Amino acid sequence: MLKKFEKNGISIEINTLGAELKSLVSSDVNYIWCSNPKFWDRSAPVLFPVVGKLKGLQTQIEDKIYHIPQHGFLRDLEFELFEEKDNTITFVNKYNDETLKMYPYKYQAFIRYTINLTELKTEFIIKNIDDKEIIFNIGGHPAINCPLYPGEEFSDYSIYFEKSEEVNSPLILSDATLDFDKIVLHYPSLSKLTLKKEMFYIDTIIIKDVKSRYVSLINKKGKGIKFSFNNFSTFSIWTPHNEAPFVCLEPWQGYNDKCTTNGKYDTKDNLVHLNPNEEYNCSYTIELLK
Repeated sequence: MLKKFEKNGISIEINTLGAELKSLVSSDVNYIWCSNPKFWDRSAPVLFPVVGKLKGLQTQIEDKIYHIPQHGFLRDLEFELFEEKDNTITFVNKYNDETLKMYPYKYQAFIRYTINLTELKTEFIIKNIDDKEIIFNIGGHPAINCPLYPGEEFSDYSIYFEKSEEVNSPLILSDATLDFDKIVLHYPSLSKLTLKKEMFYIDTIIIKDVKSRYVSLINKKGKGIKFSFNNFSTFSIWTPHNEAPFVCLEPWQGYNDKCTTNGKYDTKDNLVHLNPNEEYNCSYTIELLK
């Protein structure tokens, strides 16, 4: 079910399936990909409790093998409306018997959207409602329309980083595991990335230990978005290497299994550890630059 929410001249639509943002419209410009399955049938899914793929789509947790799909299961679960007030709308989902078959932890997940002036903030809040520590990876995957305006090309846009980044993007193997010993894209000091479709033949550009807390995706006239993110350690960029008119700006806490993985979930990189009743809050904000 789609839920519409408006404030300050910004209109958003959220699908209760995954509490996924489906549109972000201001001044007749939609900034979010429309989920056309010709290129990609999603728009801005939450990634939980894994980011990317596990080797063989399985992992060992507490001496038992669990099967978790690519990017986790939360994006494919129904959320309920938790709260709607003023400039904020919040959705909630919590563990059930089916999630416990894939992931043996009891969680409560809130996804909150807040409209402030010319920006939309998306928050992921994970609460441990178990009687033991829980661990997880989490990430965002919003697809930004690119180009945004008629008469433009994908290559008219560039990504500017807050800080110069050393990029060592690993090889993504056929089973989607990462080989950090084989670097397929290297920039010793990257502050501006001019978008070209051919650079995505490597699949995803992965920037581990990102220093920037925001990037700007803008055209030659300086229009586009400022994309800020908080409590994420990796920043990735993806688009299909075809004529798909969008680019995904993806803040991650965690990533695909490494090709050298021992298959144990608790040895994955960048795991969040939560004690009972603790919460983890991470977010990204899309500021409209008109």
